[in-house]
Amino acid sequence: MTRPFQLPNDVLLLVGEQLDNHADRWNLIFISQRFHDLFLSLVYRTVRLNHWRDAYSFICAITKRPSLARVVRELDLSRWRKESIPQADWDVLQRSSILKGRLEVSSYSQDETAQWVEHLAQGRGDTWSALMLPLLTQLWQLHLVYSIPSICLNRIMQRAINNERPFQSQPAFQHLSKVSLHHREDLDRPTAHVNAGNGSHEDQSALLLSFFQLPSMRSVFANSVVDPTSISIVPDLETEETEQVSVARSSITEIDLRRSSGNRGMDALIATCADLKSFKYQHSDSHLTSHGYQPTAFYRSLTRSKRSLQSLWLDHYGDHYPFTSAGLNQTHDEWFGSLADFSALRELRIRLANLLDIRYQSEPISPLINSLPGSLEILYIEGCEERHMGMLVSQLRTVIRNRRSQFPHLRCLNIEGSFRNASADELGDTSASAPEPADDTIKPKIVQAAEPLHEDCASAGLELHVYDRTFSQKPH
Repeated sequence: MTRPFQLPNDVLLLVGEQLDNHADRWNLIFISQRFHDLFLSLVYRTVRLNHWRDAYSFICAITKRPSLARVVRELDLSRWRKESIPQADWDVLQRSSILKGRLEVSSYSQDETAQWVEHLAQGRGDTWSALMLPLLTQLWQLHLVYSIPSICLNRIMQRAINNERPFQSQPAFQHLSKVSLHHREDLDRPTAHVNAGNGSHEDQSALLLSFFQLPSMRSVFANSVVDPTSISIVPDLETEETEQVSVARSSITEIDLRRSSGNRGMDALIATCADLKSFKYQHSDSHLTSHGYQPTAFYRSLTRSKRSLQSLWLDHYGDHYPFTSAGLNQTHDEWFGSLADFSALRELRIRLANLLDIRYQSEPISPLINSLPGSLEILYIEGCEERHMGMLVSQLRTVIRNRRSQFPHLRCLNIEGSFRNASADELGDTSASAPEPADDTIKPKIVQAAEPLHEDCASAGLELHVYDRTFSQKPH
């Protein structure tokens, strides 16, 4: 009798790795004992925790079987649901030898232990993640939610940087390359907003900066970041300084900051990056300490990276209030400055008012052709007003005419603004007997103004897209 054919384990693992759905991978381990032993490590490669029950079960599993902790490559708590642990469940957890053991190695004093216990009982994702991070020595990616203040997570990260207990046996996070930090206001303590100007943002900055000190870090995403102001000024890398200042250099090459406020151009972050390749920033005036979007501050910061920066997004759909903590908000329409010396820049996404110095006149003082780098491939211009469309078309046509000699890599132009036809309701027309659907087409004036540019792009083999902010419609 012939034995049934069995696929080798290596082949089965390759098949299992093609399953993107975590539930499908989970089901594999229940097929047979062989599949359980074979695919269990695959299930633990990517771990998503949404609740304190998930977190406690996970900690128990990797404590009992350390080999599982070593296969975890990605930890994701970005969809965490905050919920205080019912007293009956918390009484059971406090008797758990595993939880007691984790607290013993993570806490340095009785007062600190009491703080850990309080935050764990509140179901805070940042505290539960801080408890498990010392066990995950082979992490590549980390996606965390945090609240303000985030005391326990901050504490663990500082101890990781300093190689202190519970990280004294081996350097921490030697393989971690990608981190996303999601601040969620619904997770904050009620007093956090009241004390927003009294240390909470400094704690937030300390958490973010701790990841900049890890050796393998390459990519950082964070939201609601307020410009760090509590670290020492970094010397200008373009000039020789007589006084030597010791500055930790970061291996991070990608920074993506959403709904943030950079009063100093995020200089404290950018200055640490020796080889920054991508910087994306979305401004928000919703932070109490915001002084408004200040393009010139970012220009000063990013000048350090002008030989390495390949992708730059500035203020993508940012929020600008008429007034900020500094008073009347007039800074967001400032000219960023010439990008001609950014010799590696391939992709640029920027507001028209920051790309060209047109704040007090209809024509720019410095023409666009003198402000763009020769390396540019994709240009995306946001916030174009209808009154500036003719000027912008003229400036871009000059760029295209000089494309072969000055911009040989340029292949795509994008213009975005409020270009759609207004609906009857928006115009205040109430005479219609029945509501009319909104007209989501581009205004004929805009299409007509863009037509010469469209012809030039077609002749040069370039893509041209004209979008409306609401509907992202392209003219035909």
